[in-house]
This record gives sequence, C-alpha cells and structure tokens, in this order.
Amino acid sequence: MISLHAQTQIAGYVRDSLTREPIPFASIALLGTDEGVTAGDHGGFQINSATSVAVLRVTAMGYKPKNIALRQYQSVVVVDLVSQAVALDEVVVKRTKEKYSKKDNPAVALAKRLMALKNQGAPTDEPFYSHKRYERMMYGFNDFDKVKDKNLLLRRFAFLADYADTSTVTGKRVLPIAIKEQLSHEYYRNRPKTHKELIIGQKNAGLDSQLDTQSGVKRLMDDWFQEVDIFANDVTFLTNRFVSPLSTIGPDFYKYYLSDTLMVDGEQCIELSFTPFVSETFGFLGRIYVIENDSTLFIKKVKLNVPSHINLNYVDRVYIEQDFERAAGGARLKVRDDMEIEFSILKGPGLFARREAAYTAFSFAAPNDMTVFDLKGEQTVMPDADKMPDAFWAGNRPLVMKTDENSMRQMLARLRQSKMFYWTEKVIVALVKGYVPTGANSKWDFGPLNTTISGNSLEGLRLRLGGMSTVKLDRHWFVRAYAAYGTKDRKWKYSGQVEYSINEKKELDQEFPIHSIKLRHTYDVDRLGQHYLYTNSDNMFLALKRQSDNKMIYRRQTLLEWKLETLNHFSISVGFEHLVRESSRYLHFIMPDSTVRHSYHEAGFNVTLRYAPGEKFYQMRTARIPINMDAPIITLSHTYMPKGFMGSLYEVNKTELGLQKRFWFSAFGYTDIIVKGGKIWSKVPYPDLLLPNANLSYTIQNESYALMDVMEFANDQYLSWDVTYFANGALLNRIPLVKHLKLREVFTFRGLWGSLSDRNNPAKSNDVFLFPADTRCQKMGSKPYMEIGVGLDNILTFLRLDYVWRLTYRDTPGVKRGGLRLALHFTF
Repeated sequence: MISLHAQTQIAGYVRDSLTREPIPFASIALLGTDEGVTAGDHGGFQINSATSVAVLRVTAMGYKPKNIALRQYQSVVVVDLVSQAVALDEVVVKRTKEKYSKKDNPAVALAKRLMALKNQGAPTDEPFYSHKRYERMMYGFNDFDKVKDKNLLLRRFAFLADYADTSTVTGKRVLPIAIKEQLSHEYYRNRPKTHKELIIGQKNAGLDSQLDTQSGVKRLMDDWFQEVDIFANDVTFLTNRFVSPLSTIGPDFYKYYLSDTLMVDGEQCIELSFTPFVSETFGFLGRIYVIENDSTLFIKKVKLNVPSHINLNYVDRVYIEQDFERAAGGARLKVRDDMEIEFSILKGPGLFARREAAYTAFSFAAPNDMTVFDLKGEQTVMPDADKMPDAFWAGNRPLVMKTDENSMRQMLARLRQSKMFYWTEKVIVALVKGYVPTGANSKWDFGPLNTTISGNSLEGLRLRLGGMSTVKLDRHWFVRAYAAYGTKDRKWKYSGQVEYSINEKKELDQEFPIHSIKLRHTYDVDRLGQHYLYTNSDNMFLALKRQSDNKMIYRRQTLLEWKLETLNHFSISVGFEHLVRESSRYLHFIMPDSTVRHSYHEAGFNVTLRYAPGEKFYQMRTARIPINMDAPIITLSHTYMPKGFMGSLYEVNKTELGLQKRFWFSAFGYTDIIVKGGKIWSKVPYPDLLLPNANLSYTIQNESYALMDVMEFANDQYLSWDVTYFANGALLNRIPLVKHLKLREVFTFRGLWGSLSDRNNPAKSNDVFLFPADTRCQKMGSKPYMEIGVGLDNILTFLRLDYVWRLTYRDTPGVKRGGLRLALHFTF
C-alpha cells in the first residue's frame, strides 16, 4: 500500500477485460474522499492528489465496478473492467501479444454450433407469418451541449436548448432536426416465398421536409440504416457488406470468447463475445447472449458495435441492440431493434442517427385477405397513410415519444424567424435540388442550376435558362422548357415539353411509377460519340476537356412518347420520333461523289423494355440516383425508321441490349459489371452508327472510355464491357501505417469489340456520308479496344484517383496512352 503525495501523478487508462478496448468516460474515484476524475474519449485519465489514499475505484456504465490497490512508486495503472449485460460503448484497438487459437477453443465450438442452428426457428419458414412493425427514425446534432458551445450558428439560437433531449442509449444530450414515423403490417408466405409490407401510417417533420421527395429520403435512410440480420452470412450496413458473426467464414474472420454468464430478461445466458482479427475490415464487435442449457441454443439478445479503426467513413460509434422472444412453437421472434450511430463529417459538429423498431401482433395464421400477396411491389403505401390523426399514433406507438412532430415544427418555425437562417436554408435547398423556386408554393422552378453556364468548341460560351412546372400548378400536366445561346456559333437552342401523367403525382413529375404521355420538341447540339448517361451534357463541371470538343452537329427533334412503369420495376416506352440532323462547321455531310448536304431527315418508331427487380433510387428533378446497384438491370431497345417515311433519307433499323449487376464478395468489396451489345441491320450514315462513348473530361465516368478520342472508331455492331472492382481496403487494411489512411483499392477494365460492315463503310459504299477528315474515324481491327485502371478511393474520405492505361491501338497518332482521372466519391 502507498500514500499519494502532492507531487505524485497517477496516469492510466481503462479498457475492456475481454477485447482490450479502451472504455471512454469511466469514473475514477479515490476511495474515502470526494476526489475523482472522468476518463477521456480513449479511456485515459490522470490524477494529482495529496490525499493519503492508496485505492482507486473505477466504474463505467455496462461494467462491473473495480477497486485497484496501488503499489508503492506506481505511476501508471491499467484497469480492466468486466462487462455486464448493458449496451456496448467501446472503441476498439487491436489486441497485442495475445495467444489466440481456434483449435480446442470452446468459444469457437459454441459459435460453430450457433452457425449450424441459425436457420432453425426462423418465423419466415412457417407457411404464413405476419406482424405489426412500428419504426421511428430520428437524426440531428449529437452531444449538443458541447456542439453548441463550439458552433457560432447554434450559439446564436440559444432557444434550441429547450428542444434538446437525452439519448437513452449514450446518455448524451441530442438535438433532433428530423423525425420520421412509420407503422406497417408485414406478411410472409413460404410457398412461394413472398413478402409484402402494407404501410398504414407515416409522418415526418424536420429540416429535410424542404427537399423534393420525402419518399426518396425515406428509401435512402432505409438503405443506409437497414436492420442487421446476424443470421445471414453477409450483413448490409451503411452501404457496405459486413461479415456476420454467424457467417460460415466467421471462425476465419472473428475471434470468439466465452466471457461470462448472466441474467438477461429473466433468463440465464451465456455471453459469447467476438471481435475481427483485423479491426480495419468490415466486421462487427459485440456480444451474443445464448440461453444456457437450451438444446436449440436460442439467442436472447444481440449487441453490436464497430471497431474504432474500421475503414468506415464518418462513423464514430455504433450501438445496435436486438431482443428476441420464443414463440409457443419455438420460432424466433424479434421484438425490438434499436440502432444509434454517432457521426462526425470532416471534423464538423457531431451528428447522430437513431432508428428504433418494435414488433407486435405476431401471427402464424393465413391472412384474412389472401389478396395481399397479389399486390404488385414489395411495399404498398395505403392512400390515407399520410393523413392519420394524432389519436391513431397515440394508440399505435409502442415506444415513448419525447420529441414529437409538433415540437419539431415549433422549433423550425422559430428558426425561420431569423433572416440569416431563412436565407441560408433557401440557398442550401436550391443547391441540393438544382432548381430555384419562384415562391413559397412555387408553381414554376428555374433550373437546372449546373447548366446555366458551360462551353464547348462549337458554341463557345453557352448560356442557358430553363425551368419546369411543379405539382403546385397541376398534378397531371407538366411543362419543361429551356433556351440556350452560344456566343461563338450565335445560335439559339431551345426545348419545350408537355407531359400528361395518368397517375396523380405527389411530389415530382418523374416520381415512380411513371405512366405518362409526353410531347417534346428540341433544337440543340448533338455530341457524336459522347453520351452523358449520368448527368447533363452541358454540365458546367464537365467543361474542362482533355482535347477540343468539336465533334458536334445540330439536331432538331420532335418526340411523342408513351411510358409505363410497373411496381415490380418493369417498364416499357413506345415513341414516335422525327429528326432533322444539320451539319456544323466542324462536321459535314459529304457523299463520296463530293455532293454536300446541309441536313437530312429521319422519322420512325422506337420501343424500350427495361426490367430492374428490387431497384432503389433517389428521385431528383431530372434524374434518378441509384441508392445501390445491387439490383440487376436488363434493357432492350429497338429503333425502326423506314426509308422514305416522312422524308427519311435512310432506313434505320437498330437493336441494343444491356445487362448490369453488382456482385458482392462479403467484406472484401464488390464488382460492378456492365455488358452491352448492339447491331444496326440497315445502311446508315455516320451520325447513326454505333459510336463508342468517349469521355473527354478528366472525371471518371461509367460506361465511357477515358483515353479514346471522339469518333476514333465507327461500328455497326459491338460488344462492350465495363468491370470495376472496389476492394474496400482488402489489401491496404493489412499494411502497417498505410492502413491508418483508410484508403481503398479500385481496379477497372473496360473494353469494346466492334466491326463495320461494307454497306456502312464509306470506303466501300457510295451512298453513305464520308467520315469527316479531321476525326481520324476508322473501322476497328480484329482486336478490341481495351483500357485498364488502378486507383485509390477514399482519399480524404471523398476523392477517388485512378491512373488509366490504354492497352490496344496505342500507336494511333495523337492518342494518349495513359492519364490520371478523378471523381468525388462520398460513401461510408
């Protein structure tokens, strides 16, 4: 025993006895006195005292208290606390100097038994199964008392403290800025496997209510924070795939420990703990509580966290807790699922998101109305779901509601009384939407903003002003229009579109599902061999090019189209199109006999079929941004324009087929594969050939070739592929020092094989236009065009940098054989 003297300093840290993880915010007290300190974020503490005390008492929520007797002259102490059955609150570090063995390890043996039995007792294996599901989603500022002192904006609005709440998970003060509630009935049928969800009530309030589509925000949040299913091999969480602790590869991925036996909800349980061998990989750490002396090894509770060094962006801590009960027939019923995640983005204020789900009204009987299984789509929102009164929620809300919709609206109303907040919100919302409203209940919005100013070699500086009508004007009729002017070619371009939606729209004209008829007339430039598939062709951020962007003609198009999307994500569109293609000062229409045409006409029909089962996307004004690319996408299109029909100079008979799918390799990344093919069955001029998609920008663009010149090749049949492997740090996570940068590997392989028949080759056919002289356009040889890339993703958490090599046709005069390309890539 020793006595502490005035100049004596005791330093140390508190950690988990099992995983050696630091325990933040533990309390360290000097027994017999009122002196003490609180450990920091990483479990460290320091005490200076003149009190003659030789025992420290260390306590932390979720752990058994411990007394530490200090030895004489001891100045550093490490405190190992033993866990209790309370929520995890660790930050993980790699355990060192540990002799861990899978052989003859009773914890591994128990884990393997759980893996063998994990599919037993699944309620969805019964002929029928249903339950009621209540979900509440909330997000906002975390640790608000600290955040408001550091943030000038929050200090300006002192009244926000009146709306702060205390998290029941972390004990920290939080300020919610958005709340969403949903009540639904879920129905399962085993044969055939069917799952249907009927949403009977939903409501939301918060800052995100200013965005275009609340349904899109909900889909985004559902995908990011979807429920963890540890009984699967892979777990989709925060857009990544984690290895489940009950995966068949679990013993090679995780360390397992038998740490304790304790009471959980009145049942004596075995505590099985686990942590990944490599803490940077996509795995959980946590505990599974298994009822003791139970032949079925029934899992009573699950608690999960993620390692602190995991290669996961913006996430500080994760708290997941799931409770299970056993049905009379032995089925495993999840009754509660609580998830809270703490974020910090680029060292900004702390944020949190919490999703709570409660399950009730379990039944294994067939539904009274079996037609529920005939509903199209997996999820159906009932017509009055958004209109449920407060009494409905009060009677169906199984969780205590501290912050409700009314208090959220009151808080926002007070915030918007400030002109600074009011206009800041307006600017941010306009940038996110890409459109500027003309009033509080805007019937016409101006945009897209990113096309206002751009430029190219043909037009010079391009100025554009456009807009679209909103559902505030009409929920069936919609108008879009723009006008653009080029300072170099001194020509006005324009477009006008009228669309009638057979479905009444709630938020946007293009919201899913579409069933509409539209008429559009456009006069604008046509970039040959540059097909912008994921953005506007005149996006200002693509104005910087690696070579002159002058392979353009003018196009006058009139299109009448009918489109139908079904709830199972099958769509069909049928259109009639009339085109007038006009030459430009860079590209001319010259026949082999030197005859020059200024323009030519085409008219005909097109049909496009598309099937994407399970597709998820966020709906924007003019595009749909994929939330994930897990769903397969199949597209088939055919265009037929008869020669002589409405002045058509040529017959256009073209078919194209596309296949796209993401393949996951558990925690070791994923591969996106896109394969397309096409064939032209008729004789056509070069603007109608299948010109490969060249990318002239320095940005990374899918389905385009970074080192190919525009119109370098011309084909009337082709097969293309685009393969990208995101390794998610599978290699770099294991390299000392480098792993702390949280970099992720990317490998790309793109190629195209094509050919040009004699009938469409101007060198052998006398009645098609010659290839423009300065394009060096040529028939592809016997070998395909190929390029590969190796890159680093997740640089500073948002930047991707690739170096691309051209593998074939490297000796073509003037081409680049390699180059750097970049992209902004925000992901968890």
